[in-house]
Amino acid sequence: MTVALQWAGGAVGLQPLGAMLDGLSLRLPDGRMVEPLHTAPWADEPGVESLPGILRRLRGEWPCVPFGADDPAPLPDRWRAEPGAPHGPPHGFGSNEVWQVWSDGNALRAGITYPADSPVVRLARSVTPCAGGVEITLAVHPRRDCQLPLALHPVFRLPAAPGMARLNPGTHGPVWTHPAQSPDTCLLRPDSNCAGLAQMPGADGGVVDFTHLPLADATESRILLTHAPGVFALDNLAEGFRAVLEWETAAFPHLMLWISNRGRAHGPWNGRHLALGVEPCCAAFDLGTAISARPNPLSKAGAATAVSLTAGQPWTTRYRIGVEPL
Repeated sequence: MTVALQWAGGAVGLQPLGAMLDGLSLRLPDGRMVEPLHTAPWADEPGVESLPGILRRLRGEWPCVPFGADDPAPLPDRWRAEPGAPHGPPHGFGSNEVWQVWSDGNALRAGITYPADSPVVRLARSVTPCAGGVEITLAVHPRRDCQLPLALHPVFRLPAAPGMARLNPGTHGPVWTHPAQSPDTCLLRPDSNCAGLAQMPGADGGVVDFTHLPLADATESRILLTHAPGVFALDNLAEGFRAVLEWETAAFPHLMLWISNRGRAHGPWNGRHLALGVEPCCAAFDLGTAISARPNPLSKAGAATAVSLTAGQPWTTRYRIGVEPL
């Protein structure tokens, strides 16, 4: 059962599955309550128990330790992992399992112990109200020295009408498209790069503008903004508010955008999923440890793709999700 916290400026919950943020509602200065984060449309439908844990009640925001998922799409040779590389659950054990969650009256807290063969002993996180939003902390307790891709996974709600959300990524480095040739509908040319979201290389040889969402055409696209500035804003033009994500760039130097724009036709997505994942990361996209922790095209280009963890030394970070009026 979700554990919830209310205060004058809003409400928030933590569900045990994945320790996903649930029901974040924040008050604007004019008194309006807005909900910046997304809940999957199938979350309360019959049959969800057969889905992987991460999909079952997909919502809000959660940590991914390690970050990455098996991708059925073929990768170019320069991106491939060594044969026989191990694979784990999508986006890590913690994204798919039940955490212990509780409230101490001032904050929500959660913890989970990883399996004995994992390089991570446990994760802990907290959610605390702050001015205009919530501040979240994450602690990773390593069992042994290791290199792991790590990420945060906020998923923001998008208005239904095309173009009514404006993306504000700030100043960043080169933008890379996902290297896999996706089996889903994708408007982008794989394994390409460009300067910014307005001129993304299209699969048809043209360009695609990703500065405003939703797009009129269906697409399921993953984009990596290298050397991101540590703040991203999403303007909901339909509802008149801005959602803001702030994070520590020393922990997460890049930002992966998951544009889920009705591009997955199979269940449970069924061509209806509309959301924007805004995912601070130190990773080679979501390709997992076997690729991110070894030399790869991104790391060879000077973009760190794994975090160095030391046995017995907790790795910690903090970040904030908030709202502002437009």
